[in-house]
Amino acid sequence: MISSLYVHVPFCRSKCPYCDFYSVPRLDLKKSYAKAVLLELSYRSPEFVQFPTIYFGGGTPSLMGVEFFESILRAVGQFSEVTVEINPEDVKRDYLNLLKEAGVNRVSLGIQSFLDKTLKTLGRRQSSSENLKALEETLSVFSNVSVDIIYGVPGQSLKELQKDLEILLSFPVKHVSTYALTVYEETPLYSLVKSGKQELPPEELLREMYYLIKESLESSGFKHYEISNFSLPGFESKHNLSYWELRNYIGIGPSAASYVNGRYTKNISDVKEYVRALLEGRPFIEETVDHSEEEEKELRLIMGMRLLRGVNLNELGLKEKFESALQKEPALQLLLEEGYLVYREPELSLGTPGLFISNTVIGKLCSVLFD
Repeated sequence: MISSLYVHVPFCRSKCPYCDFYSVPRLDLKKSYAKAVLLELSYRSPEFVQFPTIYFGGGTPSLMGVEFFESILRAVGQFSEVTVEINPEDVKRDYLNLLKEAGVNRVSLGIQSFLDKTLKTLGRRQSSSENLKALEETLSVFSNVSVDIIYGVPGQSLKELQKDLEILLSFPVKHVSTYALTVYEETPLYSLVKSGKQELPPEELLREMYYLIKESLESSGFKHYEISNFSLPGFESKHNLSYWELRNYIGIGPSAASYVNGRYTKNISDVKEYVRALLEGRPFIEETVDHSEEEEKELRLIMGMRLLRGVNLNELGLKEKFESALQKEPALQLLLEEGYLVYREPELSLGTPGLFISNTVIGKLCSVLFD
């Protein structure tokens, strides 16, 4: 069973200085890309009967006309949750209505901030007023709306983040994704930070920001269900849950990844080469990795520990291994004693102190169990 379909739309009007996702400002390639994506979907059709969830991400999916989404949804036929990422500057009432008529029932809006100062630092094209208008307009058409917020921006204060959260919570959104600004090599932001022209907030301020987000959203009825994600009850991202639970998924489009029965594949990352390969009937996958049973256990542990509910060690076949390690490894004992990990047999999860340093905690757990 394939749990989800991801469609990568690689186009942007301009590249944000912090973005590490594959995207290009080549809007002239949209038509040939759309043909190639449908071809890839037809080649992969023997792998699925239906997709419970479909997610159009990018890049900027909202640069595509409604007919693009209609063609994909028509080819799939059956689905339950269909999400489209939309840039605030693309929000138009007619466009939203057409998306809804096509079968889209969930929108992820790339707000990032409601403050002009923060948006300018991030290199975003939209203004605060445009973000407010876009969110109001989107909520007038869609009831299931998710908003992205970035924190840890150079020069951002705790008070400014609090203002962002206050504005956000004045709207009836159902889901919030919050991301600490990450500096990736080969991005303009990396060069600015390395040269000293931009300075990221200190770790202690980042920690305060993370727990301010957690406290603000939870006190407003949101459930913290994944390290970076919050939702009102029943509005978790079903699509993203398939990743964190490591269920089989297919990704189509340039640079998109798939995971089916232990095999990871990644498509060609260059849109021109991707299109050429599909139209000429040549291979479009550039990377394939087959995971052993033990490697898949580790992957399931890594992904599952991102969820606040954690993992069932019995189901992963790791309970005996974990309890044996617990007797021998002082570092593992310390993580439990200090609340970074919580073990309620047979379930293991991150404790509240472990959420902010989750990569470190999960990395240590894996090094104990698998090295």
